[in-house]
Amino acid sequence: MTRPPPPHPGEFVRTEIIEPRDLTVVEAAAVLGVSRPALSAFLNGRSDLSATMALRIEQAFGVNVEQLMRMQADYDSARIRRREDEIRLRRHGVRAVRERSAPDEALRVDDTLMRRLREEAERRRTTVSELLEAGLRRVLAEPSTVDADPDALKPLPTWRGGEPLVDIADRDALYRVMEEE
Repeated sequence: MTRPPPPHPGEFVRTEIIEPRDLTVVEAAAVLGVSRPALSAFLNGRSDLSATMALRIEQAFGVNVEQLMRMQADYDSARIRRREDEIRLRRHGVRAVRERSAPDEALRVDDTLMRRLREEAERRRTTVSELLEAGLRRVLAEPSTVDADPDALKPLPTWRGGEPLVDIADRDALYRVMEEE
């Protein structure tokens, strides 16, 4: 069973905000500080909701900006899906990553890793999002790592401090040296 397409956010504003307050379009435009033609075009679905208009609606009537912008995004998504057959492209890019992840799956980061990411982001004077994005871009730029065994570790480099202490690629030797210290 298919769901009906979401309404234009102008319809919501008209039926749930303007009409219950018995405002005319002229009066509502004055409250919002916009022209009557601009508000009329929005209320009748002839223009999209701008972020500025959403903020004006929030400040004047208390409807959350994010909620209004989600309504516009849902409306836009449904509208473009109706035209989906007009655009046909061959999938390109990192096929393995898309096949392994479920659509609309959120990135899940455990608390321990998130704490380390926050510390590293603060140390680098950046945001956690930028740090994660940079790391993901680095991983995705190396196509061989995408299809590699996820449990396989890259060999560690050999450390030499004057004379070789231990080949740290030899993990058993590395752990023995670390325990001795």
